[in-house]
Amino acid sequence: MTPQPTALCLDNGLRVLVQPLPGCQVVATCVHVGTGFRNEPVAGAAHLLEHVLAQGASSSRPLTDAVAATGGTTNARTAADYTQYTAILPAGALELGLRIEHDRLTDPDLGAGHVAAQIAVVQAEIRRNMLQRPHGGLVLFDLPGLLHDTWENRHNGYGDIEALEDLGPAALRRFFEESYAPGNVHLALVGDLDPDQARDLVEQHLSPVPPRAGRPRPHVREAPLTDHRRAVRPERIARTARTALGFRTPDPATEPGAHLATVLLGELLETLGTDCACHPGTRRTWGAFRARAHRTGNPFDVAHDALFAVDFPHPVDTEPDEAEHCLRSVLRTVADGTVGLTEPLARIRRQLALALHAELDSVASQASWLCVGAAVHGDPLHLATLPGALHRLADTEVAAAAARYAAAPAARLTSLPAPTTSSATAAGPARRGAAS
Repeated sequence: MTPQPTALCLDNGLRVLVQPLPGCQVVATCVHVGTGFRNEPVAGAAHLLEHVLAQGASSSRPLTDAVAATGGTTNARTAADYTQYTAILPAGALELGLRIEHDRLTDPDLGAGHVAAQIAVVQAEIRRNMLQRPHGGLVLFDLPGLLHDTWENRHNGYGDIEALEDLGPAALRRFFEESYAPGNVHLALVGDLDPDQARDLVEQHLSPVPPRAGRPRPHVREAPLTDHRRAVRPERIARTARTALGFRTPDPATEPGAHLATVLLGELLETLGTDCACHPGTRRTWGAFRARAHRTGNPFDVAHDALFAVDFPHPVDTEPDEAEHCLRSVLRTVADGTVGLTEPLARIRRQLALALHAELDSVASQASWLCVGAAVHGDPLHLATLPGALHRLADTEVAAAAARYAAAPAARLTSLPAPTTSSATAAGPARRGAAS
């Protein structure tokens, strides 16, 4: 069993976790900031600030070059409820990594030129990864806006191309001061290190980070969805149609069992065929279901409820009602026992357990999950508890989740190719900033 990491809290509020792995020859650092796209003030602010700070800060450029010279690597990412900066360094180079993190938290490069360059980088990433792909942004961008009522869940946190233009140095500076206060930061150190020496280095380099008053952005609980929400949007790239249904998920903090049942249900749906009798006397062959139990696709690092989305391609002449009926009919077969659950769910649990344990193969992933566990779930070793929790969850809980979603109000968004001008005007949530 993995031992509990040593915990330390600095006077400025920064919390530290130290996990020795003697003999592995490397050390990983992870700075976890408890602000992600759900609690940002402007769409894309967290993602943009991550890009601005990914290479350290204005005074630490030579230090990040030194990391590469040692053979080390760095990475950064923005999630719904946090932003992380990770590094893997040779054993003995921990001080180099801590110097970079000191600079990142105290000396951000928010010059106009650097910010403008990173805005362009993020905009290009949005176009490449989303807007220039068939049905791009259907689930990540447009469906949340139809499903949710609160800013934290409905806005486009990956990045609204137009909104990013308004994020200049002054706005980013305010966001940084509020969000990157030491009291909102966890630091994990994992690898071939001496715990006492590591704590001394942390005190030396990160205690001087001045305490700041962060601005809390409390979670706003949404009222239950009581009616169906439906829209159609134009798709200028794809030649097929695609429909996405979004449901409100249980809260992983207050309903962990129901949340895990949704995760298993999503995995199960992806294994089921969608060749179903949608209406008496007719059959259609549908594309495969694609399910996600959270907006970013990782259902295990979220602090609050979000969306459960299932989307699939279908012929252009399919009515959206028919497409929705197909999905709900499959859910009913799971709920009523028509689909046997024992064998497929056992296989899914094994696959998920292997994937979760594989997350601990990398020292950087271990450091990352220590922070997620501590900051999001209140347990640094939360990841290690998940395979057992999934194994203990009864098949009947998955069937109950299927029954709930089969009848629950949903947001339905259908993406149709080659719209007429009039249908484009009547379409649902607009895609802002589509590439020209």
